[in-house]
Amino acid sequence: MAATAGQRLTLDALRKLIVSRVHRQGFESLFNQLKVVSGGDGSCVCEIKVSPSMLNAAGTLHGGVTASLVDAVSTYALTTTGSGRPGSSIDLNVSYLRPVKVNEVITIAARTLSCGKTIAVSCVDITNTDTGKLLAQGRHSKFVGEPASLPSAAGS
Repeated sequence: MAATAGQRLTLDALRKLIVSRVHRQGFESLFNQLKVVSGGDGSCVCEIKVSPSMLNAAGTLHGGVTASLVDAVSTYALTTTGSGRPGSSIDLNVSYLRPVKVNEVITIAARTLSCGKTIAVSCVDITNTDTGKLLAQGRHSKFVGEPASLPSAAGS
């Protein structure tokens, strides 16, 4: 399902990739209501309605969920660049600008700023879908190079 190097994912293929990831057991199943609005050429825009399972003790969107949305949607955007590699996170930061309440619909818009031989950098804006107000902003860096091979134990 993932694109190979030099091959860009179509919007339909991106939607299928996301569905295959969130409709399984585990942490990403938290995002099973994630809807792909658009994607391609290093970008991905998704929407999701904030559910009670996404809230912290104060009744607002949990910061860890917000960071996970930054991670996931920026990775989906990266898959549309044609790099053929989803990569491994090396840095992720989020600025939380406004609280997000249950039942708010939010838009997560990610774009790949740079995708080199070893490092990719993306930025993500999370906004209230109805008002357009910026709720959080993130930046995500990923290692996208070939993994280093380790010496075999037999050679030690």
